[in-house]
Amino acid sequence: MGKTLAARAGAGVWWELEEAVYGIPSELNLNDIVGSEIQQIRLGRYDVQLAFGSGRTIAVQGDLELFEEDQLVASWNDQRNWSSLAFQRLLNAEVLSYSVVNEKLLEIKFEGDLTLYLHDSSDQYETMQIYPEGFII
Repeated sequence: MGKTLAARAGAGVWWELEEAVYGIPSELNLNDIVGSEIQQIRLGRYDVQLAFGSGRTIAVQGDLELFEEDQLVASWNDQRNWSSLAFQRLLNAEVLSYSVVNEKLLEIKFEGDLTLYLHDSSDQYETMQIYPEGFII
């Protein structure tokens, strides 16, 4: 494991982060989100936080893309925010599966033919934090 880091989670709460990872590890275990739903999508100036019913939260500063079937319906980055309000379709949609496509791309499939792509889009900065473990990608 990497050294323990401290990171602010908001509202004065600090998390101890146990491991810093560069790139998305192929063995990333998010099994608890399968069958769960996104209950909240929290929007910040420089990130999007996805809160799942399983208790897991994924905070993303890298690029996000939402597809419905094979059509891009919304995208996000910290420069332009969301491209459309279609991201709201993720609320209460059940997670069917997830996969680590490669070290730069995490795919989450939802009911309703929705697929969310989370990109590790920076070689220099962290682009994702996964709680409760505190993984930094």
